[in-house]
Amino acid sequence: MRRLDKKIIIPIITVLLFMVYVSYITMQSPLVAIGVKNENNQWIVNEVHDNGWGFNQDIDLGYILLEVNGESPDKNKQIIKEQVIRTASSFTFLDKNGEEKNFSVSFKSEKKQLFSHLFFPIAYTLLTVYVAIYIYRKQKEEPSALTLIQFLLCIAVAYGSAAASSRGDIVGRIVNGITFGGCLIFYIQFLNVFLKRFNITFIKPKNLRVLYSLPVIIFVANIITLVVSEWKSYRSLMELGIFSFLLILIIILLTKNYSKYKNKPGNQAVKLLVFIFILAFSPFALLYAIPVVLFSRYIINAEIAVMFLVLIPISFIYLQLAEKLFDIDYILDRFKYYIVLTFPFSSIVCGIIVLFLGENIASVEIMMLFIVLFAGSIIFLYVKEWLDYKNRKYMFSTRGDLQKNMYTFFHKTKDENKVQVVVDRILKEMENTLDVQSATFVEIQQQQTTKDWQVHYTSPETSMNLTELEEVEWEYESVGKIFSFSKGFAVVIGSDIGVKKVILCDEKKSGTKLNIDEKTWIEMMAYFASVVVENMKLIEGLVEQIDALKLQETNENPMWLSRLLFALSEKERASLSNDLHDSILQEQLQLLREMDSIRKMVDDQALTDKLNGMKEQMLDNVHLIRETCMELRPPLLNEQGLKESLHQLIRQTKLRCNFLLHVSIGETIHLNKEKELIFYRVVQELLNNAMKHSKAKEVRIDLHQVDQSITLVYEDDGIGFDLKNEGDSFSSMGLVGIKERIRSINGSLEIISSKDQGMKVRIEVGMEGDLK
Repeated sequence: MRRLDKKIIIPIITVLLFMVYVSYITMQSPLVAIGVKNENNQWIVNEVHDNGWGFNQDIDLGYILLEVNGESPDKNKQIIKEQVIRTASSFTFLDKNGEEKNFSVSFKSEKKQLFSHLFFPIAYTLLTVYVAIYIYRKQKEEPSALTLIQFLLCIAVAYGSAAASSRGDIVGRIVNGITFGGCLIFYIQFLNVFLKRFNITFIKPKNLRVLYSLPVIIFVANIITLVVSEWKSYRSLMELGIFSFLLILIIILLTKNYSKYKNKPGNQAVKLLVFIFILAFSPFALLYAIPVVLFSRYIINAEIAVMFLVLIPISFIYLQLAEKLFDIDYILDRFKYYIVLTFPFSSIVCGIIVLFLGENIASVEIMMLFIVLFAGSIIFLYVKEWLDYKNRKYMFSTRGDLQKNMYTFFHKTKDENKVQVVVDRILKEMENTLDVQSATFVEIQQQQTTKDWQVHYTSPETSMNLTELEEVEWEYESVGKIFSFSKGFAVVIGSDIGVKKVILCDEKKSGTKLNIDEKTWIEMMAYFASVVVENMKLIEGLVEQIDALKLQETNENPMWLSRLLFALSEKERASLSNDLHDSILQEQLQLLREMDSIRKMVDDQALTDKLNGMKEQMLDNVHLIRETCMELRPPLLNEQGLKESLHQLIRQTKLRCNFLLHVSIGETIHLNKEKELIFYRVVQELLNNAMKHSKAKEVRIDLHQVDQSITLVYEDDGIGFDLKNEGDSFSSMGLVGIKERIRSINGSLEIISSKDQGMKVRIEVGMEGDLK
């Protein structure tokens, strides 16, 4: 643990000390960023960069630099070596009119630079340190957690050192160059470790080792440029080139792994990583890095573009700590749709602006305007969707929230089990919600001979012209289709061959047309009505069929229903067995382990004996729970079949019973799984009955396959019962359940018993379709 602690503590302390150093360098002076050149032994201003202090001062190109920090420019190392002024405390210029201008350099006019170069990097570093400690405490055993911490700290160092690097500090320059590309290598390493949990190999180890040589190359290049200052421009291009190469490599690897593991569990994680990566790096790559490499100019400066990189550590923290990922497919589907909507809009707006302004707007500004419009519109659509969801109950409807009305209606209707009641509720709800005079349930049938459609409605209370309904070609109209007529509208809620079920409504009392929200609500009600009515009709028909069968000769459930009920019963038994095993049994075992630990710490013999007694009781409970789980769900039945399961049941019974148990089971018994389970339950019930009720001294069980039938014979010499008064005895001895189980598989059951003469049960079941 100590060694692991050093892995997190030492890097954090190092980062914090480095941030103190670069913050001190940054506070000495704002970034001036004024380029000069020597003409006729005079230093002339030839460039004023837009990211420095000089850009916001009254300093024009062509001004002659007289003094820097009260000394001649020829004595300034920055000017001599780089022809640029990065930091200074004061300037004296000679303007084009020959007048001297004095400037004092401070952060008073550079609040924005003070924030972006000092406050934001410090805040970001402190947040990163906090998050690193949090991740370490939550998941210190996860290999990907340490890699993630390294990546986060590398990002913080790269961002924090940028200000010192831009001011010409050698340490800041070297550290920034190394961490600038190094953070992407840590990114790749994190992906490699993180995706292993999904059995995905993101990059081969030998290729990863090759990538770690790139920061070494950057370090060597920085050392060389300290000696050969003319190569500094090449060093910057090389660093941007390596950064761009790593970006492209990551995109290729993500794309490759996504296509390779498209249908595997890690697909969502890879897709999310691709989305976040593109979203975070696109501004920096497209608007700064690539334009600088290709055209030696940028669209937006690095300070703004780099802020989007904050998305990467945020996404990594989410991936590392989240138990479930959000649905990235939903986000991407929305994103594609919003692109289709916003691209024409942004293009048209930019085109109109260009027509009006003409030559007064530069191409870079047009591109920036398009990007802002395009991105802003997409963000607006996402925000609108979220606000619509949050505030829908306050919007659109003049008669209240239609969605809430529908929820209330569903809640009131969920306990109804009669079709007509539900239909009446739907009609009443449509009348109240849509503010119509009346709503009527109508059936429209197609005539066999003429193929015309004719209306059959249940209520004459409608002012609509029914002839209009009969003129519609209903054959191809589906559920949810809304039709408008001269004095109302209709919606299809059911469709069968030659029959359409329709709700017919008079026009709204206000005389207005249906709005979009009302149409959506009507369609949803139509789908709901269709499903509920059809299902209730099926249920009503099923109940009637069962009642009719029960009223026949036997007054018993049909065999298929009995089999269904027993299947549901077995499912519940299995569920209860799982719950007992996974909760109570595991808790008992944990308590046993804790009790053993406590027992080792106790010296008092009396207390030790008491704990030993409690342990024995708990072991008995564990044994009882295990037996209960086995009774609820026979563990060997699916794996080893009926014969082995019955032998296990017999062994358990012999340990508990007080009678002699003689068992004979045939060598070959071929039954399907359903019948095996039924025979197991029957034998289990017979043995339970023998232990609880029979008071027998000997019990015999014989199970054999004879030709195409299975025969089970049970005999005991117990108290028996009077078959003439079998009602109470059948229930108490579990014979009703046995009888129902055997009848459900079309078997025969014969019971022979009399008072004090024991009991004999003979069961015979055919094997049709059971051979395995």
